Amino acid sequence: MKPTSHYLPAWLFQVLPARLARKYVSGYVLQDASTDSAPRQLLVDVSVVYRSDARTGIQRVVRALLLQLLESPPLGYCVRPVYATTKQGYCYANPNFLNPTQSAGVTLATTVIAKNGDIFLGLDLAAHLLPRHQRQVLSWKKRGVKVHVIVYDLLPLQHPAWFNDKTARNFRRWIHWVAIYANSVVCISDTVKTELGAWLVAKFHLPPAALPARTIALGADINASAPSGGVPPDADFLLARLRSTPSVLMVGTLEPRKAHDQVLSAFDLLWKKQDIAPILVIVGQAGWKTDVLQAQLRTHPQMGRRLVWLEDASDEFLVRLYAACSGILIASHAEGFGLPLIEAAIHGKPVLARNIPVFRETTIPLVSYFDRDNPPDLATAISAWLLAPSSPRINEAPARGLTTWQHSAHQLVIALDLPDYGKGVVPIEITSNNQLLTEKSV
Repeated sequence: MKPTSHYLPAWLFQVLPARLARKYVSGYVLQDASTDSAPRQLLVDVSVVYRSDARTGIQRVVRALLLQLLESPPLGYCVRPVYATTKQGYCYANPNFLNPTQSAGVTLATTVIAKNGDIFLGLDLAAHLLPRHQRQVLSWKKRGVKVHVIVYDLLPLQHPAWFNDKTARNFRRWIHWVAIYANSVVCISDTVKTELGAWLVAKFHLPPAALPARTIALGADINASAPSGGVPPDADFLLARLRSTPSVLMVGTLEPRKAHDQVLSAFDLLWKKQDIAPILVIVGQAGWKTDVLQAQLRTHPQMGRRLVWLEDASDEFLVRLYAACSGILIASHAEGFGLPLIEAAIHGKPVLARNIPVFRETTIPLVSYFDRDNPPDLATAISAWLLAPSSPRINEAPARGLTTWQHSAHQLVIALDLPDYGKGVVPIEITSNNQLLTEKSV
């Protein structure tokens, strides 16, 4: 065994070239190679969702996959959600935090105790946290803990102008951390997997086989993702309008890459040319670098008439909006996956999407594509799309080719090389101070 004094300090890995730092970390001999009969831990990072769930697409993925893992743990593992803050390292989270009827009460923050054979899964996008706690993670690696990370996209690296400077800076540190510490990565599309491999070669000189990468598909069933509930008092009136009038739904946070500004300009042209123009419904929180757009929306003469912006729509209301609208518009300049695309499909709704590679990966029916960036061409594309003959609705028959969150979690377990998904340790009970109370095998 290599003496502890021979280990390089964690901070040094952030200044070493990633390829060299990864070589050092990968070459460490285990300090603790002991094994016991107790279930191993699958430590699932839920740092962002646990502290402040913004209920965006990534948070939906985190909630859905965590619920599936808790319900059907891999053989020999107990699933334990964990979280960190900027000042505090990883601690065990309340495993029932997604269930409002069972999450009440104060849970003591107990530091994660990891041992040989455990797995850390970076499920949440905690780019601002993981590099802060590399000393803790390095200590886990020395004990034989494997680290796997979900990569949702590389957009802050590829298009930093679309993001706040702090976000882009944190993401650069995070991807460097991933290149050093991760045993493997799991991507949410083949597009992201290809882009990540190219980035690691170009920026860190890592050979393609140095960091194994696999791909999983995301689920389409919102109801399996711990959905939020509640609808506004005027919901029935709005839904009736959407069902009786051509209506277009956009889903996603207001941020530069989503192209809400281009869509609004296109609809302005449609509203000027037509007596009965389509309704545009935007569902999404106010994001970054969109102050001008937000002001345009709030003061728009069509607001409340042909333009609706719902900043805090619940998942329950979103499902009803999907069902009521005529179609879904996805104008994003770039995405890691595009959840609204498959969520629209499960409701049998036609989609008009920007022609980018990641949207072409999902081979579902009722998807049309547009290429041009200028509002007049987009207005023409929207008009033609809405006037196109209706195709048979997908939900008149069982939807084919759409992944459920259960299937997505199954793919994730396979990607982590874990055995017998769904036939392992039953959901564990935790005491008030976050200690294991019972562990049963099925």
